[in-house]
Amino acid sequence: MAVTKFLARDLAIDIFISDSGTDSGTPASGDSDWTPIGGLATLTHAPSATEADTTTFDSDGHGEHMTAQRTEQWTLAGFTLEDVTSGTRNAGQAAVEALAQEVGLDSLGWFKITSPGGNTIEFQASATVTLADGGHNDAAKWQAVLKVSGASIFN
Repeated sequence: MAVTKFLARDLAIDIFISDSGTDSGTPASGDSDWTPIGGLATLTHAPSATEADTTTFDSDGHGEHMTAQRTEQWTLAGFTLEDVTSGTRNAGQAAVEALAQEVGLDSLGWFKITSPGGNTIEFQASATVTLADGGHNDAAKWQAVLKVSGASIFN
């Protein structure tokens, strides 16, 4: 098949959960303990870089720099998913919310974004979650900001 465009809604994002809960360890290759995060309407990537100024008198009036640090964050936004009869939550959203309550090393979890063709980006990140909110006639919103810690792994 030819290389083509695809829809953002066909991207999948999962959080790694081991039997003991959100796991800060590195998932093994082919590990099946990934849980989908449901209810999303948007997924936004925000990379940034910090540059070291290397301009000298010898630069002939032209600025010079090199990248000293790169950072990334992903914003997941959509709607809160819950069984309004039993209270059962979407397992992925609940896991991100639990991660967002942790501190120290426990505050980092693993995430994986998969394209329709099977390419993946895996990264460790902390989470900040905005719980269900909205207006009188709105569906309850849900948002998580994932701040990447370390380098992403592209497969």
